[in-house]
Amino acid sequence: MDIALQILAVLIATLFMLAALFTTLVPIFPGGALLVIPGALIYGWIVDFSDLSWGFWLGQSVLIIVGMISDNVAQILGIKKMGGSKAGMIGGTIGMFVLPFLISFLGPLALIFGPLLGAIVGAMLGEMYMRRKRDEVIKVGFGSALSFLAGTFLKVLLVGIQIAWFYMAIF
Repeated sequence: MDIALQILAVLIATLFMLAALFTTLVPIFPGGALLVIPGALIYGWIVDFSDLSWGFWLGQSVLIIVGMISDNVAQILGIKKMGGSKAGMIGGTIGMFVLPFLISFLGPLALIFGPLLGAIVGAMLGEMYMRRKRDEVIKVGFGSALSFLAGTFLKVLLVGIQIAWFYMAIF
């Protein structure tokens, strides 16, 4: 195998790994963990699939599924733990995706802070819809923020494991 092709394959895979990490940190773009797969596939097509065993692919799939489930579970549990209603949970989830578009004039800041603020504002609006007291609404908003941050931290950790596993497999 030509060394130039190996270097090219690693560079292309690295771009996908960086994109996976970025889209995990900025949750407006769905499926950050999924971007590890095309990076690994391109590496395999260019170099060789022998380094990427069935165990590797199975493990990657499990990590992706765990990441997707954990994000939703963290949001629901955080709001519920702080006494939030179903409306608060729905509002937090919707707000996480809608607010970044509403504040898009802020450019990159909208992508960074929009999902977090959207989760808080959405949960609070959902609770206000249920005619909750101001103290309860603020408590649920705080729970939404904590759960969003915890879910993001877990997803970044899982994507980090995926990326590290890929590089350990090929080197």
